[in-house]
Amino acid sequence: MSAVREERYVDLKKLCDKIAPEMFETLSWILMMNIDLVPKDDIDINPNLQFSHLLMIDKSTEAKELGKKMADSTNPVSKYYKQLFELDPKLEKTKQIADGFFALAKRRLEIIERLGIRQV
Repeated sequence: MSAVREERYVDLKKLCDKIAPEMFETLSWILMMNIDLVPKDDIDINPNLQFSHLLMIDKSTEAKELGKKMADSTNPVSKYYKQLFELDPKLEKTKQIADGFFALAKRRLEIIERLGIRQV
């Protein structure tokens, strides 16, 4: 089973160029590639990982709430969350970009669930 290059390798820059080029710098600091491979315990304790995970599993409302908290925090990446909400207050463009960015991760999770593989 082969996949076209775009399905195998996700290029955030190309996704942003298609939807909102000005968001690349900000999202490159926020979105986490291969978030599906990160252990759940690590995601639970790291708000930046949680943000990516929420977007990946289509929980945009929760991601927006968490993003606002991150923007208001003293976390080193808070400035990128502030920029994100200046560029995309409703996270509509972010969601469009995240859908493409996390498509492969979502497919891997579907296969893992179908095969009954558990993450340790």
